Amino acid sequence: MASPTTGLTDANGGSRIPAPVAQQLIGTYKAEEGWPPDKTRAVWFSLASIMDIQTLIEENGGDGIRIYFGKYPSDVDIPGTPDPAYKGKVTLVFIPTVTGAADSHDDIFPPTAPQNVALGDGGGQGYDHGSLCPPIAEP
Repeated sequence: MASPTTGLTDANGGSRIPAPVAQQLIGTYKAEEGWPPDKTRAVWFSLASIMDIQTLIEENGGDGIRIYFGKYPSDVDIPGTPDPAYKGKVTLVFIPTVTGAADSHDDIFPPTAPQNVALGDGGGQGYDHGSLCPPIAEP
């Protein structure tokens, strides 16, 4: 049920929004930032992926997830990348959060690693590899 003061359906800030609001937000982004044909506009995740993200949060004793913008390097192969065309493209990276001091939501690991850490090293897991648009056709 929505809060009578904020209209939010989640006390921590999440909310369902009507389609016209979603369209306005996306339209504003498109108008102000542009949608060049070679840039990521959206990232699609299947229902199974969303459920896997929920499992990842639960496995880490998490209270939610923070979504970061990331970018596939143009000159480095990232393990598990589903399509070579993703090189140089923007993506979304999900990192589970846990309740911290003063009810903050702390990432389970820092979003950036020191320069000397090899790929695959370190603790924790995030989530990536949704279907990018483009190169995947826009709905």
